[in-house]
Amino acid sequence: MCEFCVQHGAGKKWYLAAQNYADKLAQSQERRLFIESVFKDYKKMYGRQVHVADIALKIPFVKEYALMKFNEFFSNDHSGHVISLEDAVTICGIPGRVSLVDCPCSKYLFGKNVKKCILFGFTAEIVDNIPEFSPVKDIGAEDAAEFLKGLDERGTIHTIWTFKTPYIGVICNCNNRDCVLLHLNQRHKDLNVIKKGHEVALVNKDICNGCGNCQRTCQFKAVTITEKKAEINLNCYGCGVCRNFCPVGAIQLIPKVGLELI
Repeated sequence: MCEFCVQHGAGKKWYLAAQNYADKLAQSQERRLFIESVFKDYKKMYGRQVHVADIALKIPFVKEYALMKFNEFFSNDHSGHVISLEDAVTICGIPGRVSLVDCPCSKYLFGKNVKKCILFGFTAEIVDNIPEFSPVKDIGAEDAAEFLKGLDERGTIHTIWTFKTPYIGVICNCNNRDCVLLHLNQRHKDLNVIKKGHEVALVNKDICNGCGNCQRTCQFKAVTITEKKAEINLNCYGCGVCRNFCPVGAIQLIPKVGLELI
């Protein structure tokens, strides 16, 4: 388990704890203003983060301070965490209101309105009052589960994001091509933009036929092919995307805490 599980989840998966989705958290003035700023100023926020990171992290005497400030932000204010499809579906059954909203990254990068981010509870109420994202589309937990499964089959990575940790307000469904923060995470390895999931992929080598589909679809460069068998390395984020593209069902996700038993 990660430090968030200890601090915000009583030692269990912190993002499955109902208190981290409670409307009373979102209703604090500081958090409400932060949520508004993320959606109202997303172009400025993304542009500034990418620009500053690209410059500051290349200057030796600035890099250490810049890393500290970036990592504080991505831990205390807007923390991202990779989750499996199974956990994403479970999460959608926790809060009362579940809604779809246009993805800010798709707006920023491509100027497209694509409803693929899932908002929870009071966050949806706040965002629904921001003209560029209004109206959000309310959906039930069952519809959200089907929506997530469809995205998963297309190779989408599911991540939860906080608005002033530990309040979780959204599940983002993106990939390295259309997510600013996933791209930033890959571009600057020292940044802790997105935390790894609590599972890792495991290959059954007795079944694996070495086709390489998992290697081609992995967005974290976590798969190598050795002697016609797939192997998972330490880059694995536990997203589970590789499972969907294995034609023989040789890949599964297992808890990290169970690795020592294998």
